[in-house]
Amino acid sequence: MIVQALRAAPRIALVALVTWTGWDVAHVTTARWDFLLQAFFVLAIVLFLVGQARWGGPIRRLAVFVLAVTYFAARFVDLGVDVVPALAFLTLLIVYVEVGALADRFVPIVDRSMDVETRRRVHAALARAVARLAVAAALAILVPILAADLALAGLVPATSVATALLFAAGLLAIVIVLALLPTIGREREA
Repeated sequence: MIVQALRAAPRIALVALVTWTGWDVAHVTTARWDFLLQAFFVLAIVLFLVGQARWGGPIRRLAVFVLAVTYFAARFVDLGVDVVPALAFLTLLIVYVEVGALADRFVPIVDRSMDVETRRRVHAALARAVARLAVAAALAILVPILAADLALAGLVPATSVATALLFAAGLLAIVIVLALLPTIGREREA
């Protein structure tokens, strides 16, 4: 069950990204951008298909880049930029890449036979990795929205250098805590 979920998760995220980008590209009404964005969209799909080969890692990375450029270009040139959907799209893009890395790392390990204690440790490591990814994805959307709300409400001066530095320090602290969670968990187990 876990192996099937790990194998399916990147594909599900990719289908969501391609559908979302395709929907936005289909709604571009500016004639000169319409054809160009459709061409980039088709190029991204072709690159994803070609990148499925064993040697296709760099091609898949290029496909992710082309898909992201296509989405944001459609938003910038014709559809207008909505911050929350743009953050959600970018977060889903990052989740797709990270879930793919988790699948590449854990599927070969979970697929082989191992004793019960080793299997428990592998499942615990996978659960911690998925939890970190979920927290990072939620924070990637919620923290900028909260910062914008605080700035708009006048609670935090939006143009202050000190505010920008404190905000950057807070985000850095969150990233450091998320990066150190595996180490902290291992120290408690030992």
